[in-house]
Amino acid sequence: MFADILQSYQRAAEAEGRSEAWGPERYRRLRERFGGQPAASVTPAAVEAFRDELSRDHAPATVNRHLQLLRAIFLRALRDGKVESAPTGKVRFYRENNKRVRYLSDEEELRLFDALPNWLHPLVTIALHTGMRRGELLNLCWADVDFTSGTITVREPKSGENEHVVMNDTARQTLRALWEKRSKVVAIKPRGQDNSGGYVFTAPEGGYIHTLNRYWYPALGRAQIESFRFHDLRHTFASRAAMSGVDLYTLQGLMRHRSPQMTQRYAHLSAAHQREAVRTLDRWRQRQNAALQS
Repeated sequence: MFADILQSYQRAAEAEGRSEAWGPERYRRLRERFGGQPAASVTPAAVEAFRDELSRDHAPATVNRHLQLLRAIFLRALRDGKVESAPTGKVRFYRENNKRVRYLSDEEELRLFDALPNWLHPLVTIALHTGMRRGELLNLCWADVDFTSGTITVREPKSGENEHVVMNDTARQTLRALWEKRSKVVAIKPRGQDNSGGYVFTAPEGGYIHTLNRYWYPALGRAQIESFRFHDLRHTFASRAAMSGVDLYTLQGLMRHRSPQMTQRYAHLSAAHQREAVRTLDRWRQRQNAALQS
């Protein structure tokens, strides 16, 4: 039954810390729609009908998340030999607006930090103050942090070439405090028992962070922050820079975008700065008039 493969997938997702990423409502809607029938009887036509009905009350992105969950459920069942095919492979997803910009308000940031476990505060702080991607942060090693030059080396990023991120005072102080804390821990441990793996950000028991979602999405729920992904911390960094008056050319460099089109999504946020820029022409005109009158 479809209800069985949904339950199997949900249990696996919970064990891997990914269940909160989908949200209970998506599981509930899929269970209500397909749960009472054999998984093999779910056809592409039935999935398309479900898609079209959802689209009457929900945005394309929301509809697509339901389809992605349904696809993931069938792919796991296909892997485990519980079904012979996945009907979602023949269903077209809706086109989404990839220029989505979601960033934290100041109040949301306070609520988020209150809801997050303390050991994740440095990770989120660095994300907000550098714009680094999730994978770049989780794979960051101390060998790539240079306090002397105030830069972080990102190895093998999306561009394929090493890149450098400039630290502001907040980022530098946060990482310095982490380094000093790590040095004290290593100093009191017997030789060979440092299990940090050289990573800057580690799980509470040490080593690589494998289950970030297990802490991230429950924290969002407690903080009552909706429609926010970890990647949106990067959008928050860029949005705040644009609203603070950083020009788009400089912002492109800070974000390490390959093309200016990717940075253009933040242009509307710098409107206040642009208004202030053109006001300089008013002041120039006023000085000119004053000079003529004198």
